Amino acid sequence: MIRKGIIVFDHRHQEWRVWIGQTSYWLDQGYEFELRIQNRYFHAYLQKDFDWFITLDHDSIFVLHTQEIYKIRIKIQNFIPVNAPF
Repeated sequence: MIRKGIIVFDHRHQEWRVWIGQTSYWLDQGYEFELRIQNRYFHAYLQKDFDWFITLDHDSIFVLHTQEIYKIRIKIQNFIPVNAPF
């Protein structure tokens, strides 16, 4: 099932989180999602070097800014809620 949400940088833990409604999900290097840019969604992979960045459509690199909120779509079954017991 595809769900719409946002990704937000968690400054306390120094990592990105997916938020859908009131639930947050883990997001780490290598995770796939679709990033919305001007009403169009692009396939994206989360990566980290010195900065967090994504690769769009296997071609373009886009540096994520930790003060921004990004709209996304994800396959919810591929993500784990942050408060899930392991």
